Amino acid sequence: MILSGRTRSALSSAVPALTMLGTLGLAAWLYSSTGPSGGIVAFAQSDIEALAVVEAARVKSIDVEVGAEVTPGQVIVTLDSGSIDAELALARAEEARLQALIPAELARLDQEIAASIEGVERDLAREVEEQRRAAAEGEVLAGEISRVKRMIEDRQASAEDLSSLDVQRAGVAAIASEKPRTIKLLRAQIAAAEERRRMVREQAGPETAKIEAALTVARREIEQLELQRAQTTLRATHGGRVAAIRKRPGDVAVPGDPIVEIVSSRGQLVACVPERAALDVQPGDVAKAWVRGQSKAPLTGRAVTVGPVVLELPTRCWPSLNLPAWGRDVRIELDHPAELLAGQAFEVTFERPSSGAPGLPDVPTLPAVPVAQAAQGAQPAQGAQPAQGSPVAPAVQRAGAGDALRMTVPPALRQLSRFEPSGVLPRPAESRYLLVSDDTGHKGVGEGAPWLFAMSATGAVSPEPVPVTGVKELVDIESITAGDGDEVYLLSSQGYSAKGKRKKARTALLRLKPEGRGFRVDAEAHLAELLDAAGPSVLAGLGLPGGTRPLEIEGMAYRDGALYFGLKSPLDAQGNALIWKLDAPRALLESKRLDGAGLSLWARARVDVELDGAPTPGGISDLSFLPDGSLVITSTPSTADGDAGALFHVARPQAGVLSPRLVRRFPGLKPEGISPSLSSGKLMIVFDAGAEVPSFLELPWQG
Repeated sequence: MILSGRTRSALSSAVPALTMLGTLGLAAWLYSSTGPSGGIVAFAQSDIEALAVVEAARVKSIDVEVGAEVTPGQVIVTLDSGSIDAELALARAEEARLQALIPAELARLDQEIAASIEGVERDLAREVEEQRRAAAEGEVLAGEISRVKRMIEDRQASAEDLSSLDVQRAGVAAIASEKPRTIKLLRAQIAAAEERRRMVREQAGPETAKIEAALTVARREIEQLELQRAQTTLRATHGGRVAAIRKRPGDVAVPGDPIVEIVSSRGQLVACVPERAALDVQPGDVAKAWVRGQSKAPLTGRAVTVGPVVLELPTRCWPSLNLPAWGRDVRIELDHPAELLAGQAFEVTFERPSSGAPGLPDVPTLPAVPVAQAAQGAQPAQGAQPAQGSPVAPAVQRAGAGDALRMTVPPALRQLSRFEPSGVLPRPAESRYLLVSDDTGHKGVGEGAPWLFAMSATGAVSPEPVPVTGVKELVDIESITAGDGDEVYLLSSQGYSAKGKRKKARTALLRLKPEGRGFRVDAEAHLAELLDAAGPSVLAGLGLPGGTRPLEIEGMAYRDGALYFGLKSPLDAQGNALIWKLDAPRALLESKRLDGAGLSLWARARVDVELDGAPTPGGISDLSFLPDGSLVITSTPSTADGDAGALFHVARPQAGVLSPRLVRRFPGLKPEGISPSLSSGKLMIVFDAGAEVPSFLELPWQG
């Protein structure tokens, strides 16, 4: 067909407009594509962990290669520690020298006191002998005087003979009357010297204070050097894959300069929800994710957080590189663990959960659900009564890993120490929390270091531990609570290790006082040892008829001058967890005796958990009294293996059998510490995740 010139001219003029319309149409089609994803793209969330030094150091070895899989805690980089090792050897030698000086000084003092006692005993013997001699002379003179008096009466002697005898008797009497006082004084001197020798043998006194002070300085120097030594071993904080090696053995690394980079996937997806659907996705929605370009069965999960504002999406989420897209980011927690490649692309759809499906509804206020209604198939605790107005069992909240927030643990701290929170204490005046960890340091390097840990209100953990002086190590610390004034109490589990041993440090009850940037041990007792010495009747009264072998204490709270201990095990014959009350902790710490301290079995409570969907006997992992006088209890499996937990509330706690009401379950999580939050009207719960990054959760409560 032959086109006229006018037609050709019109078409030529229309081509740019038609091209633009076609391009816009193609972009619109791409933007609104309705495949399995509905146009929503997601990516496997990844973390890049850069291992770096805190002080300049030379790289000694790198124990991984690019692409290698690493596990949490695995040694990645070893730095040259020659100079630190030399300083550490000198410091330990100085510590040994000072330690040897103390017994030598005590032995010298003991010999000096012994010589003093020997001299006084000689003086005492002499005085006793002189007293006896004077008494004998007095008796002889008395007889002589009587004889002379008879002779005077018979006119066979003169009065002068009698007067000389009276003078002699007076002198002897004076000596005899003075000797008892002298003897008493000497015996008192001997007793005082013996007491001084006993005190010297039992503990160092002022005579060794200078050596003790120097020894303390040496130990602090060793601790500091051990910290520096620990920092020469860089470990992976998370599992993942080595993405890059920036240094080689022999290179000098400076602070902030990455040596090795590790990329890891959290098992989470981040979806780019376009602006047109910004209001269509809510927390709790069911997500299905297909690997981009594949048609295999989708991964399933739930939306756990939705971005609060509409922002420009990442470039990978744009339908065209020339067409920026706006929307909200949605974090998806997968229902089941999956092997994800960091940054891997997915296509996602969201659906509103059907009625009754377990989503992520708002957190309830306390109190919530009676145990009798909440535990499927479980028997109600003795004396439990349903609360008026309490919701029925299906309303019980189930908080999973996606509900709790990960703490921010800096790599420097992970390199320095394990961090497995087992208790939490709010410090409002300092705007932070203190946390205890049942393990500190690393195996073979600073293990059992006497440290606490600090966390901000937003979950950021300080890179520097909070030091505790006055004790060599903290082992298996399970709970922390505040006493009167500025007192802080720490309690070890009292239990046996996995190897069947119970060293003294595992039985500690410590009272701390603030000192500098940390704390010092003000008083110390060892509870399990005192219980072992108390006898079968005392143990039976505390619910330990078989002795302390099964004893595990993980909870501790303070109220009105008394400490309350929550036992994880043993449970009683009915499956109740036990709560002890210590009326006078000060008396126990000062006397190191249970007598007069008022330790008793105060209450019992049924705090079962659900493990793999089945009711499981629960033990107390922590407890806390709230400002309104009520009691909250967290529980984990008492003896069973597995991660599960629950939160209970007791409105009016009294001695006897408690009626706890279930507030929330924590499938797959281990709630290890609970306390009032720094935020008014909330609770703070911390979760132990073993070698993984721990998490925390704030819940509203109604007082």
